[in-house]
Amino acid sequence: MTSIFLQAGHEIQTRKIALGFFIISVFYILGSIIIGLVCSSISICSFSNGLGRTPLNLLFVLFTFAPIWIGVWAAMKFIHFVPMKLLLGSSSKLDLQLLLKGFFIMLFLGLGIETVLQLVPAVSNYIYYEPNKVLFFSDWIKWLLPVILFIFIQAAAEELVFRGYLLQTIWSKGASYLYAVVFPSFVFGLLHFDAQSYGTNAWFYCFNTFIVGCLLCLVTLHTGNIALAFGLHWGGNTVSLVFFGIHGNLDGMALWLTYLDPKSGAMGVALIVSTIFTILIYSIWALFYFGSFLPTFGVKEPK
Repeated sequence: MTSIFLQAGHEIQTRKIALGFFIISVFYILGSIIIGLVCSSISICSFSNGLGRTPLNLLFVLFTFAPIWIGVWAAMKFIHFVPMKLLLGSSSKLDLQLLLKGFFIMLFLGLGIETVLQLVPAVSNYIYYEPNKVLFFSDWIKWLLPVILFIFIQAAAEELVFRGYLLQTIWSKGASYLYAVVFPSFVFGLLHFDAQSYGTNAWFYCFNTFIVGCLLCLVTLHTGNIALAFGLHWGGNTVSLVFFGIHGNLDGMALWLTYLDPKSGAMGVALIVSTIFTILIYSIWALFYFGSFLPTFGVKEPK
């Protein structure tokens, strides 16, 4: 089993993978601190009311992921001595068609599902949305393009680390799915653990993110390019940050808000159902386009 991204001569030592991930983490932590200090010094962008409670504040939060790009570049250049573009795909180029396809599929799928669920009494009685009374529509339009672009910076940064750097460097060692797919996704899920916001539901949220991470790894291996994972992540985060948000949770740009308590039983059920539905959607896609749930080891192009 060889990597479909990094060439056979680029097999990487485990200690170098760990060192590279450490460097990426340092860039993210230090960059976040610096960006946070700058934001806190600006009166119109204070974190006193929470993170991402205004469009400008949300931009700063999303921009904290920008240093990850530099960290991945530094790890590839100075630790592994290969260009970062090798992480993009077998052609070392980002497939823009797959990127946009993933973005719009997830955007319309997310908007459609959330809209339809509001028509189901059994759902809308527990999870219902109200217009964001703080955000004017004119401000939403003004900030829409910058926020969507910054969401791409955030989503793509996470993909570069987990479906790019970790997945592909571990895969280049001839590792099994357990190590190449499950391990990076476990770390990805663990980093989303938020007991303060979700209470015991943090475990369901963590598990949901873990499953999504595994499926995005499989998507990347199926297509031989990280672009589709970029697009799906970008579209999903756009739905939750720009259209349907949770009050008090990065809600500065959400047109509609639910006041459902993230710690409630209804939220726990919603996370479980979302996880099952995500697996179902991936399974249908993988079987239809590739004929198998798990990717084969060669590069295939979707129809």
